[in-house]
Amino acid sequence: MRILVIGGNAAGLTAASRARRLDSSCSVTVLEASERIAYSICGLPFAISGEVSDFENLVIFTPERLRNERGIEALVNRRAVELVPGRKRVVAENTISGARESHLYDKLLIATGYRPRSLAVEGVKSRGVFTASRLGDGEAMLAWLSRRAAHRAVLVGGGYVGLEMAEALAVRGLHITLVEASDRVFPTLDFDMAKYVEEALLGNGVRVLTGRRVKQLTSNRDREVEAVELEPGSLRLPADIVFVDIGVLPEVDLAREAGIALGPTGAIAVSDQMETSASSIYAAGNCVETRHLVTGRPVSMPLGTVAAKQGRIAGENLVGRRSRFPGALGTTIVRVFGVAAARTGLGAEEARREGFSCLTSTVTGRFRAHYFDNGAPATVKVIAERGSGRLLGAQIVGSSEGAIRIDVAAAAISAGMSVRQASQLDLAYAPPVGALWNPLLVAMNQLMREL
Repeated sequence: MRILVIGGNAAGLTAASRARRLDSSCSVTVLEASERIAYSICGLPFAISGEVSDFENLVIFTPERLRNERGIEALVNRRAVELVPGRKRVVAENTISGARESHLYDKLLIATGYRPRSLAVEGVKSRGVFTASRLGDGEAMLAWLSRRAAHRAVLVGGGYVGLEMAEALAVRGLHITLVEASDRVFPTLDFDMAKYVEEALLGNGVRVLTGRRVKQLTSNRDREVEAVELEPGSLRLPADIVFVDIGVLPEVDLAREAGIALGPTGAIAVSDQMETSASSIYAAGNCVETRHLVTGRPVSMPLGTVAAKQGRIAGENLVGRRSRFPGALGTTIVRVFGVAAARTGLGAEEARREGFSCLTSTVTGRFRAHYFDNGAPATVKVIAERGSGRLLGAQIVGSSEGAIRIDVAAAAISAGMSVRQASQLDLAYAPPVGALWNPLLVAMNQLMREL
């Protein structure tokens, strides 16, 4: 059986590897548009800062290793440009030579990922303006910084990557201004929790401007960026480098043009077995919708963890199993200047928009005994449905040791626990590593008094 995979990163390669492991007789070919496969784009900011010594350290597999160790043929610099489901054929273009080639398949997986949202303003094509969707983007940033005496950076967007890039460029000695269109940085958190992230930025010399949008970018005679102009108002921010992270869009052009159905979010609609509307064609990763485990509704959730799980399920189904992907909560964590911020499920604002009547509880506590290195303090917020007491979401901001306990809340929500049930979870305690009263449990006990 011929399995063809379009996309050589988290979802695509997880699926390819799983299929080959379960059925070594199948032929698996991966088409990847860029020059690398199997790399961690999430590590890019840390390679910029120097915390990771080299971009090549972010590469997990080369095509040669993938062929020799797993029997998978990975063809890089191959952009899929046409999909003909009726003939089970994909046409790919060699991005170096321009030559076109046809690939036949019995089963196909679309794992085309995402593309960064672009600023629809004048000057966005100036030299010195960057996004981050490939490792090559990070290498281009370092090359730009190395040949210019860059002192001032403007970051547009205060999401995960924008926050990490603020720290990365600050470590390199640049003066940072972060511009966010919403009323807070890290908008995936509730306002009262996001303020702790903003305090971390401000405390480390980052200028933060919220509620402002980019009006235009200006450049010099060599088309090198020199300033960012904002609105409302007429504020002009001098800039030697600009980094844009205002979200991503699912890469669905190939699927749409082939007649494959998209869902209400604009991503590819799939079943819980990762099947598309076209026979023998599956899809997984950042280009597809997933089911939100709290609301039950389809959402676009471009996260590597979700993509890898979907890829594993797709790989099993490609070789005849009947595995199902239940959905996800959007559990995430980010670290900026030593402060970690994590969330899972719905925030209070999201819950109300989704029609839930909810209650919240917020506590600040220590995730280790106070006599061990200040006890790893963090602030915890839990969200529950009024009446039923169903746990809807949680957010934690503070120490990394505290914030990573978001996984406990994610497990409880996935299991459909009420606050009362979750408050009785038997969590580990030893003074150096875990508090007698875990702040998550304290927050839930406090919330029960209001239910």
